[in-house]
Amino acid sequence: MVFSIPEKVNKLWDCWNIRGFIILSLSVQAFLILCAPLRKRRWGKWGKCLDILIWSAYLLADWIASVAIGFILSNKVKNSARSSDIQVLWAPFLLLHLGGPDTITSFALEDNEFWVRHLLGLALQFGSTLYVFMLSLPENKLWLPTLLVLIAGTIKYAERNRAFYLASFDHLGGNWVSSDWGDGIPIPAQFKNMDNQATFDFGDRSIIWSAVHHFGSIKRMLVGPFLSLNQCSDIRDTFLQEEDSTKVLRIMEIELSLLYEVLHTKLPVVDCRTGYVFRFISLVCILGALFSFWFFRKHELVLFDVLLTCVLLTGALLLDFVSGILLSYSDWMFAAHFQRMASFIDRKRMASFIDRKNMVSTYISKRKRWSKVVSQLNFVTYHSKDHPFGFQTVADFLHINSLLESIKGIRCLSSKSLREDQEWRFIFDEVRELNEFLIRILKDSSKTVLEAKEVWLCSRERVLKSFKLPELTQIIAGLDYTESILAWHIATELCFQGADQTSPPKTERIDYREICKRFSDYMFYLAEMQPNMMAAVSVNWKTVFEATLDQTESLVPRSSVSNEVDASRKILQLAIDATVDSGGKVKKSRSVLHCASKLASQLKMMNQTDRCPWEPLSKVWVQLMCFAAINCRPNVHAQQPSKGGELLTFVWLFMNHLGLGTHFSTHY
Repeated sequence: MVFSIPEKVNKLWDCWNIRGFIILSLSVQAFLILCAPLRKRRWGKWGKCLDILIWSAYLLADWIASVAIGFILSNKVKNSARSSDIQVLWAPFLLLHLGGPDTITSFALEDNEFWVRHLLGLALQFGSTLYVFMLSLPENKLWLPTLLVLIAGTIKYAERNRAFYLASFDHLGGNWVSSDWGDGIPIPAQFKNMDNQATFDFGDRSIIWSAVHHFGSIKRMLVGPFLSLNQCSDIRDTFLQEEDSTKVLRIMEIELSLLYEVLHTKLPVVDCRTGYVFRFISLVCILGALFSFWFFRKHELVLFDVLLTCVLLTGALLLDFVSGILLSYSDWMFAAHFQRMASFIDRKRMASFIDRKNMVSTYISKRKRWSKVVSQLNFVTYHSKDHPFGFQTVADFLHINSLLESIKGIRCLSSKSLREDQEWRFIFDEVRELNEFLIRILKDSSKTVLEAKEVWLCSRERVLKSFKLPELTQIIAGLDYTESILAWHIATELCFQGADQTSPPKTERIDYREICKRFSDYMFYLAEMQPNMMAAVSVNWKTVFEATLDQTESLVPRSSVSNEVDASRKILQLAIDATVDSGGKVKKSRSVLHCASKLASQLKMMNQTDRCPWEPLSKVWVQLMCFAAINCRPNVHAQQPSKGGELLTFVWLFMNHLGLGTHFSTHY
């Protein structure tokens, strides 16, 4: 028996397949223009849902346009009637849609690397559209608007391909390192102090100016191992002199926002003399097509097709207008405007211009550029959470246990807002203290350079001394970085759940206990859920984590605990004794539960002797965070602005601005 599609369904498909794809393509373009910029501020589970929607729309947009062009070509070959001429006019609109919105060219950095493939796609789609147009001649009375839209669509698609090329790392490595964009922009006199050095005393406008002035350094970080003295000394001095940590954070927010716009939008292509010329030509072509179609005698055409064509023409203009508004208030356009103003007018006139633009600059400097949240995940909650009934059996059968564990991590995930006067201020002070500490080491030794491993060992020794407990050094002496992360995290959680839950005295400026908890949960989240950002722990993290998790489950089964406090108390009671054999020696295991419990016991002893462990413990977490940040590949950090941003990326950028890159040297 052969299954046949009903005749009514066939007729409905033949009538609406092209029209439906055209409407869907226009809708997807509108969605991408409006929602793509939200990627920079997404966070949490709803943010991931938005990310999936944008990713789906991004992939769907190209597929819809390509399939619709194929339908139009097939229909034109089969049907030479004049009623199909209006469908020939729709084909260039699909080429226009393939050019994509200005607010998103690439979804991920990897898309930029395939610019050659996109160039081939441009040639094929342009050839298909041109072939459809040529088939309609000479009978096609809509040839003029079709030709005009074809020109505009080709320009838009070519812009997208050029954006891919400019954002590819091959081009970045060969061009940006020698580029002067953002370097050497003269700082107005009102942004300088008596020593002719840059200062931040002029409010929001100086924050924008400083970010623009130093943007060249972040470009080099992506393609080079370190910065030279001339490249780094200016911004290093600026960041060391500035005492307001919030302003430093604002500068780096703008820098990363500029990076996002360079890598994922059409701004670098549009914002140049050639870009403005071609954008003007494109606009004139769309307007010309609109007017020529408006005055065309349309009585032979289907009314719905006429209305749909008018929607396409006005929609193209409206989407361009919305894109123009969004881009005109982007950080790149504001920065590029500063660049041009600095090049063509004197500083006095520049200062006058900035004064008049105070409201705009205040808005731009203070708007939200990233999620400003710190994701949280902790070991005790992860251990206590069980899979839904039957899920483990299905996962074992399908061999998708890793996927099931990822889903479990998402179920345990939470987030907290970054407190700029607490967490960020503490990081700011600690990194600057680390810089001074390393300078003293170099002065006291014969070395001129400290490698990253030496920096970590020196900083760890400095932090452990702040505890004034020799036993701690003995406990963690044999642990590598991976084991240290997990051991310190479990110890922090055990102490936190067993500590007094009251707020710190009002005389204390910083809540070290809460800072320590947030840093600990954040680092555990990165190690478990973002392994690409934790290159320093990715080698044997799973082995250590699973061994520790299995041992915890054997000592404290999930069914025997009611909450995190109960689980922490039982783990602390049982872990030390369970890992010691009859001879008093520690059993060999990849688990760090024994070390974590001993650390927690020592920290609790500090608390009982009125010596607060939370401040030095917070220093431990900043030290671990700094080591992870600097060992993460720069291209991984470059991906984060499009994913809502990560605190670790700001730590990496701040350390590089201070010269704390893959090595440390007073001579760079």
